[in-house]
Amino acid sequence: MSEIKKFEGIELFEQTFRQQINKDSGKIENLDYLFKKKFGDGPDEWPIEPNRYRLIWMPGCPHSNKAVITWKLLGLNRVISLATAGILRTPKGWVFSEDENEEDPVLKVHYLHDIYTRTHPDYTGRSTVPTIADTQTGTAANNEPVNIPTYFATSWKPYHKENAPDLYPEDLRGKIDKANEWVTKEVNAYKCGFARSQGQYENGYDSYFDTLEKLDKHLAENRFLFGDYITLTDIHLYVALVRFYMVYYLVFRVNKKRLEDFENLWGYARDLYQTDGFRDYTKFDLIKKHYQLSPHLRALFGNEHGIYALGPDVSKWELPHGREKLSKDISKFRYEKEERLQFQHTDEKLEEAYIEEYLLNPIEQAGKATDQGEYERNYHLVFDELKELDERLGRQKYLLGEKPVEVDKKLYQILLRLDNIYYFVFKLDKAHIRDYVNLKRYVNDLTNIPVIAESIDVVKEREKFYRNQSKVRNPYHLIAKGPELQ
Repeated sequence: MSEIKKFEGIELFEQTFRQQINKDSGKIENLDYLFKKKFGDGPDEWPIEPNRYRLIWMPGCPHSNKAVITWKLLGLNRVISLATAGILRTPKGWVFSEDENEEDPVLKVHYLHDIYTRTHPDYTGRSTVPTIADTQTGTAANNEPVNIPTYFATSWKPYHKENAPDLYPEDLRGKIDKANEWVTKEVNAYKCGFARSQGQYENGYDSYFDTLEKLDKHLAENRFLFGDYITLTDIHLYVALVRFYMVYYLVFRVNKKRLEDFENLWGYARDLYQTDGFRDYTKFDLIKKHYQLSPHLRALFGNEHGIYALGPDVSKWELPHGREKLSKDISKFRYEKEERLQFQHTDEKLEEAYIEEYLLNPIEQAGKATDQGEYERNYHLVFDELKELDERLGRQKYLLGEKPVEVDKKLYQILLRLDNIYYFVFKLDKAHIRDYVNLKRYVNDLTNIPVIAESIDVVKEREKFYRNQSKVRNPYHLIAKGPELQ
């Protein structure tokens, strides 16, 4: 986290939002976003190309958070990289303060603002997150926070992962668009937090809690906002509820009730948090420190000495929510129809390419990562794919059916290396293969087939791997003896 700077007064807050202050009402209005060019195959659209774009987020920002959760749920972390700005805004905007030399390793900039001025040299407004940058030119492609998740769900569909959730079903799109607009407008604690008069604060306070009461009543009979399945609107609401719990109640003075006092909203929020993809990119501590320590917000709330609260208790987010009873389906998602050949799992050559692209490549990229964000992105890809494989092997004995084929041998070797080498050296430490019921059975079955078991001597491979490490990576040339082979 960036160094805490000397306290600056309310003038810093006023200067930060100067272009959004309505001179007549005194309210801080919504920003008109600068980069609105769409993604698609049209003549004036950004082309859909893997490994071309970089999603820039800041963990404290709710708009960033919903973009990243959508990106993760759809598996776009395979084809769009992630850059993380530090949580403390400077007068010039967001800084890549957590990267080596405070420079984004791909875009080679210190400030997010530098990407904006590469596109518009005379731009003096605020640079905002999320922003999608084009790595070919180093310029900004899009920074519309409400639309970015929609682009991910639609324009980027050719690159969705296997079994991707349908977060934006065609039969609900009109309703989802209206609901997203309503959530953005009404579940808005900033009306209180950024109020510049008592009247503005009180109007925002009453409106905010009236809205939460309506939502709590709706969620008494619906597991999610549109029934049984999570949609983009749930992601929009979730990021706001997380911040209500962590910071808005305390620092935005929306303190009529806590999130825990709304029985259905609180259970709903925990239900979402306990879903893969939500928990991974919900950074409770960074959210809290951003709102309490960022210089312009310190000025707004008079946090002269830069002290941040020790609470609230985030362990409560792991408590059982009991909302399964509201759903007719054990799954929380609708799923997209699989129309791509690599996801049909009937051709051995395609299956080998699938294993290399979706498992072996992220393992290798995690090992090569030179910054935390790239490591984290590939870490999640590895374990997402292991989950997919475990579920598939719960339905059939081997990759392509009831008999092993050559690609099963390749996967067997990768899984043994993952448990005995990559887990430790590449820091891929979420779980061992033996922690997955079906993958464990699969490996044990293949171990009983001599031609496959004899294709790899994992002890020798482990020793060779450690011995060949550089002096920087392994300064004393130590060779790990474990883990004990299962």
